[in-house]
Amino acid sequence: MPFLFTDDARIYYETRGIGKPIVLIHHLAGSYKSWKFVAPELSLDNTIIIYDLRGHGRSSVLNTPYYIEDHTRDLRSLLVQLNVTKPIIVGHSLGTLIALDYALNYPVEKLILIGALYKAPSREAYEKYVRIALNFGMRALAEYRKIYKEFAESLTANYQAWNSLLEVYEETTPIGYKNAVEGLLRAKDYSDEMSRISAKTLVIYGTYDGLIINQSIFKNNMKDIEVKIVDGYGHFLNFENPILLSQIIKSFL
Repeated sequence: MPFLFTDDARIYYETRGIGKPIVLIHHLAGSYKSWKFVAPELSLDNTIIIYDLRGHGRSSVLNTPYYIEDHTRDLRSLLVQLNVTKPIIVGHSLGTLIALDYALNYPVEKLILIGALYKAPSREAYEKYVRIALNFGMRALAEYRKIYKEFAESLTANYQAWNSLLEVYEETTPIGYKNAVEGLLRAKDYSDEMSRISAKTLVIYGTYDGLIINQSIFKNNMKDIEVKIVDGYGHFLNFENPILLSQIIKSFL
Protein backbone atom coordinates (compact mmCIF):
# COMPACT_ATOMS: atom_id res chain seq x y z
CA MET A 1 0.00 0.00 0.00
CA PRO A 2 1.38 3.47 -0.83
CA PHE A 3 1.93 5.74 2.14
CA LEU A 4 3.58 9.10 2.47
CA PHE A 5 5.48 9.47 5.74
CA THR A 6 5.52 13.13 6.80
CA ASP A 7 7.19 14.49 9.93
CA ASP A 8 4.21 13.53 12.10
CA ALA A 9 1.69 11.59 9.98
CA ARG A 10 1.34 8.64 7.65
CA ILE A 11 -0.87 9.58 4.71
CA TYR A 12 -2.50 6.92 2.53
CA TYR A 13 -2.80 7.77 -1.16
CA GLU A 14 -3.47 6.30 -4.60
CA THR A 15 -2.76 7.50 -8.14
CA ARG A 16 -4.62 6.45 -11.28
CA GLY A 17 -4.49 7.25 -14.98
CA ILE A 18 -2.20 9.26 -17.24
CA GLY A 19 -2.44 12.95 -18.09
CA LYS A 20 -2.94 16.18 -16.15
CA PRO A 21 -2.51 15.76 -12.38
CA ILE A 22 -5.80 16.25 -10.53
CA VAL A 23 -5.89 16.08 -6.73
CA LEU A 24 -9.20 15.12 -5.10
CA ILE A 25 -9.57 16.25 -1.46
CA HIS A 26 -12.48 14.69 0.41
CA HIS A 27 -14.98 16.04 2.93
CA LEU A 28 -14.95 15.80 6.73
CA ALA A 29 -15.53 12.17 7.83
CA GLY A 30 -14.67 10.97 4.34
CA SER A 31 -11.83 9.07 2.70
CA TYR A 32 -10.41 8.38 -0.74
CA LYS A 33 -13.55 6.26 -1.20
CA SER A 34 -15.58 9.48 -1.20
CA TRP A 35 -14.45 9.72 -4.84
CA LYS A 36 -15.08 6.08 -5.79
CA PHE A 37 -17.68 7.02 -8.42
CA VAL A 38 -15.88 10.16 -9.64
CA ALA A 39 -12.24 9.04 -9.87
CA PRO A 40 -12.85 6.37 -12.56
CA GLU A 41 -14.51 8.95 -14.81
CA LEU A 42 -11.75 11.51 -14.39
CA SER A 43 -8.88 9.00 -14.67
CA LEU A 44 -9.80 8.18 -18.28
CA ASP A 45 -7.89 11.28 -19.43
CA ASN A 46 -6.03 12.49 -16.33
CA THR A 47 -3.79 11.37 -13.48
CA ILE A 48 -5.93 11.26 -10.36
CA ILE A 49 -4.34 11.63 -6.93
CA ILE A 50 -6.67 10.62 -4.11
CA TYR A 51 -5.72 10.35 -0.47
CA ASP A 52 -7.03 10.12 3.09
CA LEU A 53 -6.67 13.27 5.15
CA ARG A 54 -4.95 12.79 8.49
CA GLY A 55 -7.36 11.23 10.98
CA HIS A 56 -9.42 9.69 8.17
CA GLY A 57 -9.49 6.31 6.47
CA ARG A 58 -6.09 4.61 6.54
CA SER A 59 -4.05 7.69 7.44
CA SER A 60 -2.61 8.32 10.91
CA VAL A 61 -4.95 9.32 13.73
CA LEU A 62 -2.88 11.85 15.65
CA ASN A 63 -4.13 13.00 19.04
CA THR A 64 -3.93 16.73 18.29
CA PRO A 65 -6.19 19.11 16.34
CA TYR A 66 -5.75 18.91 12.56
CA TYR A 67 -5.47 22.50 11.41
CA ILE A 68 -6.07 23.47 7.79
CA GLU A 69 -2.40 24.36 7.56
CA ASP A 70 -1.49 20.81 8.71
CA HIS A 71 -3.58 19.37 5.88
CA THR A 72 -1.88 21.74 3.45
CA ARG A 73 1.57 20.62 4.56
CA ASP A 74 0.53 16.98 4.14
CA LEU A 75 -0.68 17.71 0.62
CA ARG A 76 2.46 19.63 -0.26
CA SER A 77 4.65 16.75 0.95
CA LEU A 78 2.60 14.29 -1.09
CA LEU A 79 2.84 16.36 -4.27
CA VAL A 80 6.58 16.90 -3.82
CA GLN A 81 7.02 13.13 -3.47
CA LEU A 82 5.01 12.62 -6.67
CA ASN A 83 6.93 15.40 -8.47
CA VAL A 84 3.72 17.35 -9.17
CA THR A 85 4.42 21.09 -9.38
CA LYS A 86 1.16 22.67 -10.59
CA PRO A 87 -1.89 20.49 -9.94
CA ILE A 88 -5.56 20.95 -10.60
CA ILE A 89 -7.16 20.71 -7.15
CA VAL A 90 -10.71 19.53 -6.52
CA GLY A 91 -11.86 20.06 -2.94
CA HIS A 92 -15.14 19.12 -1.31
CA SER A 93 -16.44 20.81 1.87
CA LEU A 94 -13.51 20.66 4.34
CA GLY A 95 -11.40 19.97 1.27
CA THR A 96 -12.27 23.38 -0.17
CA LEU A 97 -10.55 25.14 2.73
CA ILE A 98 -7.45 23.01 2.17
CA ALA A 99 -7.59 23.79 -1.55
CA LEU A 100 -7.83 27.53 -0.85
CA ASP A 101 -4.98 27.43 1.64
CA TYR A 102 -2.81 25.44 -0.76
CA ALA A 103 -3.53 27.83 -3.66
CA LEU A 104 -2.55 30.79 -1.51
CA ASN A 105 0.85 29.24 -0.84
CA TYR A 106 1.77 27.17 -3.90
CA PRO A 107 1.12 27.19 -7.67
CA VAL A 108 -2.06 25.53 -8.95
CA GLU A 109 -3.41 25.30 -12.47
CA LYS A 110 -7.12 25.36 -11.58
CA LEU A 111 -9.37 25.06 -8.54
CA ILE A 112 -12.71 23.24 -8.34
CA LEU A 113 -14.57 23.77 -5.06
CA ILE A 114 -17.64 21.64 -4.29
CA GLY A 115 -19.92 22.66 -1.42
CA ALA A 116 -17.40 25.36 -0.66
CA LEU A 117 -16.50 26.92 2.68
CA TYR A 118 -14.43 30.06 3.12
CA LYS A 119 -14.20 30.06 6.93
CA ALA A 120 -14.95 27.89 9.96
CA PRO A 121 -18.57 26.71 10.29
CA SER A 122 -20.88 27.11 13.29
CA ARG A 123 -19.13 25.91 16.45
CA GLU A 124 -22.31 24.91 18.31
CA ALA A 125 -23.47 22.39 15.72
CA TYR A 126 -20.09 20.71 15.33
CA GLU A 127 -19.44 20.48 19.05
CA LYS A 128 -22.73 18.57 19.28
CA TYR A 129 -21.64 16.28 16.43
CA VAL A 130 -18.40 15.50 18.25
CA ARG A 131 -20.27 14.56 21.44
CA ILE A 132 -22.49 12.17 19.49
CA ALA A 133 -19.54 10.61 17.67
CA LEU A 134 -17.53 10.09 20.87
CA ASN A 135 -20.46 8.62 22.79
CA PHE A 136 -22.27 6.61 20.14
CA GLY A 137 -20.01 6.27 17.10
CA MET A 138 -19.82 7.65 13.59
CA ARG A 139 -22.77 5.71 12.18
CA ALA A 140 -24.96 7.12 14.96
CA LEU A 141 -23.80 10.62 13.99
CA ALA A 142 -24.81 10.04 10.38
CA GLU A 143 -28.19 8.64 11.42
CA TYR A 144 -28.75 11.58 13.79
CA ARG A 145 -28.12 14.05 11.00
CA LYS A 146 -30.44 12.06 8.75
CA ILE A 147 -33.27 12.09 11.32
CA TYR A 148 -32.98 15.85 11.74
CA LYS A 149 -32.93 16.33 7.95
CA GLU A 150 -29.46 17.84 7.84
CA PHE A 151 -28.79 15.86 4.67
CA ALA A 152 -30.67 16.39 1.42
CA GLU A 153 -33.30 13.83 0.47
CA SER A 154 -31.35 13.28 -2.75
CA LEU A 155 -28.74 11.65 -0.49
CA THR A 156 -30.84 9.86 2.13
CA ALA A 157 -33.47 8.50 -0.29
CA ASN A 158 -30.82 7.12 -2.63
CA TYR A 159 -29.80 3.69 -1.29
CA GLN A 160 -26.41 3.60 -3.03
CA ALA A 161 -25.56 7.20 -2.11
CA TRP A 162 -26.57 6.85 1.53
CA ASN A 163 -24.69 3.60 2.06
CA SER A 164 -21.62 5.07 0.39
CA LEU A 165 -21.69 7.94 2.87
CA LEU A 166 -22.10 5.52 5.79
CA GLU A 167 -19.13 3.52 4.50
CA VAL A 168 -16.74 6.47 4.65
CA TYR A 169 -18.20 7.78 7.91
CA GLU A 170 -17.50 4.45 9.57
CA GLU A 171 -13.91 4.45 8.27
CA THR A 172 -13.25 7.57 10.34
CA THR A 173 -12.62 7.00 14.05
CA PRO A 174 -14.45 9.24 16.56
CA ILE A 175 -11.08 10.55 17.77
CA GLY A 176 -9.99 11.34 14.22
CA TYR A 177 -13.30 13.11 13.63
CA LYS A 178 -12.97 15.08 16.88
CA ASN A 179 -9.47 16.28 16.02
CA ALA A 180 -10.47 17.18 12.47
CA VAL A 181 -13.43 19.19 13.76
CA GLU A 182 -11.24 21.01 16.29
CA GLY A 183 -8.93 22.09 13.50
CA LEU A 184 -11.83 23.00 11.21
CA LEU A 185 -13.40 25.22 13.88
CA ARG A 186 -10.13 27.12 14.11
CA ALA A 187 -9.94 27.76 10.35
CA LYS A 188 -9.34 31.38 9.44
CA ASP A 189 -11.58 33.48 7.22
CA TYR A 190 -10.10 33.27 3.71
CA SER A 191 -12.44 35.81 2.09
CA ASP A 192 -9.99 38.71 2.23
CA GLU A 193 -7.17 36.62 0.74
CA MET A 194 -9.10 35.07 -2.16
CA SER A 195 -8.20 37.93 -4.49
CA ARG A 196 -4.58 36.73 -4.39
CA ILE A 197 -5.55 33.48 -6.14
CA SER A 198 -5.04 33.88 -9.88
CA ALA A 199 -6.01 30.32 -10.88
CA LYS A 200 -9.27 29.89 -12.75
CA THR A 201 -11.83 28.59 -10.24
CA LEU A 202 -15.10 26.69 -10.49
CA VAL A 203 -17.42 26.65 -7.45
CA ILE A 204 -20.20 24.04 -7.44
CA TYR A 205 -23.25 23.82 -5.17
CA GLY A 206 -26.37 21.72 -5.16
CA THR A 207 -29.56 23.75 -4.72
CA TYR A 208 -30.24 21.93 -1.43
CA ASP A 209 -26.75 22.44 -0.05
CA GLY A 210 -26.99 24.70 3.00
CA LEU A 211 -23.58 26.15 2.13
CA ILE A 212 -24.92 27.65 -1.10
CA ILE A 213 -25.26 30.92 0.83
CA ASN A 214 -21.47 31.21 0.53
CA GLN A 215 -21.54 31.62 -3.24
CA SER A 216 -21.67 35.44 -3.09
CA ILE A 217 -18.46 35.55 -1.05
CA PHE A 218 -16.63 33.62 -3.76
CA LYS A 219 -18.20 35.66 -6.58
CA ASN A 220 -17.27 38.96 -4.94
CA ASN A 221 -13.74 38.09 -3.88
CA MET A 222 -12.14 35.82 -6.47
CA LYS A 223 -10.61 37.11 -9.71
CA ASP A 224 -11.46 34.40 -12.22
CA ILE A 225 -14.48 32.43 -11.05
CA GLU A 226 -17.41 30.50 -12.41
CA VAL A 227 -20.27 29.29 -10.18
CA LYS A 228 -22.32 26.25 -11.15
CA ILE A 229 -25.59 25.45 -9.35
CA VAL A 230 -26.86 21.89 -9.74
CA ASP A 231 -30.62 21.73 -9.39
CA GLY A 232 -32.21 19.09 -7.17
CA TYR A 233 -29.17 17.94 -5.21
CA GLY A 234 -27.49 18.65 -1.90
CA HIS A 235 -24.01 18.78 -0.40
CA PHE A 236 -22.78 15.32 -1.45
CA LEU A 237 -22.84 15.50 -5.23
CA ASN A 238 -20.01 12.96 -5.27
CA PHE A 239 -22.53 10.37 -4.06
CA GLU A 240 -25.86 11.88 -5.13
CA ASN A 241 -25.01 12.30 -8.82
CA PRO A 242 -21.35 11.45 -9.43
CA ILE A 243 -21.69 11.09 -13.20
CA LEU A 244 -23.11 14.61 -13.55
CA LEU A 245 -20.45 15.97 -11.19
CA SER A 246 -17.73 14.26 -13.23
CA GLN A 247 -19.11 15.79 -16.42
CA ILE A 248 -19.13 19.27 -14.88
CA ILE A 249 -15.54 18.86 -13.72
CA LYS A 250 -14.35 17.52 -17.09
CA SER A 251 -16.03 20.36 -18.98
CA PHE A 252 -14.13 22.85 -16.82
CA LEU A 253 -10.76 21.20 -17.35
